[in-house]
Amino acid sequence: MISDAPRSRNPAEVDDERGTGDGPWFAAEVPDIVAGLEASQSIGPVTAAAARQLIAVGRARDALALVLGEVDGSWRR
Repeated sequence: MISDAPRSRNPAEVDDERGTGDGPWFAAEVPDIVAGLEASQSIGPVTAAAARQLIAVGRARDALALVLGEVDGSWRR
């Protein structure tokens, strides 16, 4: 973050840098990211379904990594 930029969230709400647990940002935003990537056909329906299963069991961070991995792979082809 740029040092003079305004903070949009309380630091207590930000996930710790070690990556432990899925914070509120992941739970709130990842389902929409998955839906948007599926709607734009950037990820396939199987990946989207797997991501939704991960989200359902509280693993939104893993779901995001899964879908971004597919998007990244599609750009490398």
